[in-house]
Amino acid sequence: MAEAIATKKRNFYKSLDAFNNPNASSTSVATEPAAKRPRRKLSTASVASRHTTATANNPATPVKPNQSPKPPPAFSPWSQDTFLARLRTFSRVSLWHPKPQSISEVKWAKRGWSCVDVNTVACKGCCGKRVVVSLDFAKAEGVNRGEGVKSDDDDDAQGDTEQDEDELETALASKYQALIVDGHSDSCPWRRTGCPDDIYRLQVIRAASWQPELRRRYQSLHQISDAIRDVTLRGLPQDKQSLVPTDQLLADLPADVLGPPGEEQPAPEDSLKALEIAMHGWTGSEDSGNELLHCDACFQRIGLWMYQPGYKPARYSSDDDDQTAAVVDLVELHREHCPWRNPDSQCALGTLKGLNACQVLQTCVSAFVKDERRREERQRRGVQQPDTNGDEEGHESAPPSPAPSRDEIEKQDKERESRLKRLKSLFTIKRKSTAVAPPKPKPSLVGRRPATRG
Repeated sequence: MAEAIATKKRNFYKSLDAFNNPNASSTSVATEPAAKRPRRKLSTASVASRHTTATANNPATPVKPNQSPKPPPAFSPWSQDTFLARLRTFSRVSLWHPKPQSISEVKWAKRGWSCVDVNTVACKGCCGKRVVVSLDFAKAEGVNRGEGVKSDDDDDAQGDTEQDEDELETALASKYQALIVDGHSDSCPWRRTGCPDDIYRLQVIRAASWQPELRRRYQSLHQISDAIRDVTLRGLPQDKQSLVPTDQLLADLPADVLGPPGEEQPAPEDSLKALEIAMHGWTGSEDSGNELLHCDACFQRIGLWMYQPGYKPARYSSDDDDQTAAVVDLVELHREHCPWRNPDSQCALGTLKGLNACQVLQTCVSAFVKDERRREERQRRGVQQPDTNGDEEGHESAPPSPAPSRDEIEKQDKERESRLKRLKSLFTIKRKSTAVAPPKPKPSLVGRRPATRG
């Protein structure tokens, strides 16, 4: 803009000089080309090229400190991460009370619902509908009915009351089961479709998936090795021949699977317990000075102080079985819907069908260890092959074979010739003869009399 104004002023003064001085050349103004104005409108190609050049010159664009990361999409039924994020909202026992299997938290999370209040779910990010899922008033109504029953036979009255409660709870459960879909608005995408049945399946088959996760859990348990040292564990029964015991797994697994080779390893007893706990899907953590085990799939938390040998609960009774209470059942302590415990949630395929994630991981790691053993044995055999001197000694020690007789040699030659003839006949192509017959000679006229006419 400033360049255009300057050009206009310059042309104006030149015209004024020419008007005051008529002798000056009138072509002085016309001979000077006017400067082009800068274009204000840029084409799409020029803008894209400038943006590409700026991006190439500055590939690492700094992120603003107050810039928040992009939130995940509200409707993503294919994403396991968003499904687990919704399922995690149901993990607080103060907000979500246990429900029947037909309306469990997994069913609600698969249809896009999140727990936002006490027994209250909401479709966050899409339609915003809310549903209160409570069976407490059904039990209260059943209790009131039981108080109003007056009969001579109290046992029969109590049985009828419990039956009425069960029927009322079943009816309410079927109503809420329909609201899992119908509770969304008509335009909500979660009403049309939900997460697939195998959205809860854990990737524990491929080595590229289970190795980093097993390493992460195993190393986290080393941070709380003092808390798991004296704890009694109960895991999967390893009575199958295809499964390798945990102590053998610890000895045969490569060093880089469980951690860097140069890292200092703890005591063998602590490593064995850490590996057994990690094989069942538990991760070690510390919260406010308390050592915990937690699961990243069902979000269950276990306080290890309750399973120490000298622990006594606040309401302690001498009739309690201390040995049973002090055992950490690595499978049963998962939530009922957890894939580490529930085979239906894992949805394994093929030969692993019907197994939970713990059993699948045990099978895959055992197969991996067996393959590593075979590979090491093949390498060891390749290194320990005998040399040429040993071969010569072996040949010398073997008895020499007798020389064939003349009749045997002739017989072998005849058999060889017959084989060659048969082989040659296979490659011989028989063609029909296409030879042209020679032309017949013309009769000679020499010595013949010419025919006379009578």
